[in-house]
Amino acid sequence: MSLWRGRSLFSQTAWTLGLGIVVLQILTLVIIVATVLYPLAERSAEDLAGLIVISAKTYAELSPQERPTFLASLQADNGIEIAAHLDRSIKHTHGHIYGWLLSRALARRLGKPVRVDVLGGSVRTFWVPVTVSGQTAWVHFDRGRLASSLPVAMIFVLAFSTLALLVLTMILVRRVLRPLGVISEALRGSLKAPLPSLPRGGAYEFQDILNIFDNLRTRLQAMINHQSLLLAGISHDLRSPLARLRMAWELLPNTTPQRLRDGMLQDVERMDELLAQSLALGRGMAAKVADFDLVVLLTEVGADFAREGGHWEAVLPRRYPFRGDREALRRLLSNLLDNALRYGGGRMTAEFKKMPGHLLLRLCDAGPGIPEADLEKVFEPFIRLDDARGHSEGSGLGLAIARQLAEAQGMRLRLFNVTGGGLCAELSWTV
Repeated sequence: MSLWRGRSLFSQTAWTLGLGIVVLQILTLVIIVATVLYPLAERSAEDLAGLIVISAKTYAELSPQERPTFLASLQADNGIEIAAHLDRSIKHTHGHIYGWLLSRALARRLGKPVRVDVLGGSVRTFWVPVTVSGQTAWVHFDRGRLASSLPVAMIFVLAFSTLALLVLTMILVRRVLRPLGVISEALRGSLKAPLPSLPRGGAYEFQDILNIFDNLRTRLQAMINHQSLLLAGISHDLRSPLARLRMAWELLPNTTPQRLRDGMLQDVERMDELLAQSLALGRGMAAKVADFDLVVLLTEVGADFAREGGHWEAVLPRRYPFRGDREALRRLLSNLLDNALRYGGGRMTAEFKKMPGHLLLRLCDAGPGIPEADLEKVFEPFIRLDDARGHSEGSGLGLAIARQLAEAQGMRLRLFNVTGGGLCAELSWTV
């Protein structure tokens, strides 16, 4: 099973069908050879052995004056010649399967082993010694006399049919599986991206799958919108009691202990921050698409990061045109930089890379990193790993909002630890 792991569906299907066709054709060839060609060759060898024995006996019984006429007739009618001696001037070649079959047939007729020599020259010839009345006659014939067209034709037919079947299989598999590639691209896209068109001539089942996915996507988007509206409403309604709590804090008597006043103010401020982030998470990702320079935006958020006390280093191109929601992308980057201020040692290095088919933007801090098992967990709302990072600030919504914003922009956001220390946030998108 590991042989197919990581291969595409086209590759697996093509290899399976291709190997099956080749094995089937080989088995067909073996069966034809065993049940048709080999018995035919044996029967041909038996007939030829009988002709050779009769010809040699007839040649021995004829007078020297009659032999030339007989030899001419034998050669013209049957393609067989008879000589008194083996032609040693012709180079000896390797054996031939038909020579082996003919030797067996002659041995059965003559009652003793008979050697068949296969000599090579301009034309390969078979030489058979037949002893009659104490005289040895060398009966010989060339390879052209053998009925070899049938096996050769059979092999060519099987070879060309195998090639044709393989080509047709590749075409069929490619045609059938192309719509699956379109559907997989649609599944990887964002919920708001338009659905692609399937190739013409595809099976209607694939269009049904795409329609079902479209319906599910619509229902899922409606569910997300309802949940976001509910979250935004709750967060908005809590702003009023929170404002009254702040007013109550301001009206506290001067005799209230300072430690109690500071603790209450800190709780109110954290609640206010949590509600602000909940509102940002619940407002939905209605993108305001426009063209802007991504490098300029990165320079701006880097300057804001430096003003807040961070150390910003960037390796960026001079400009990079981008189409998307500028403010949403600014908020995404700000959330990542805010994490670097809190947990990453206040240092951030930005790197822009162009890869084949996609681009990468990496923001790496100098903090302690995150355990590998928690790299995906931190993207869930209200999940905080402050004990691992050494801080107790934050609400646990920053990275959840960042990923939601990235997906709305058609980007992919992931985290990974750097060897030697530090955590990198990587944004990638196709071009």
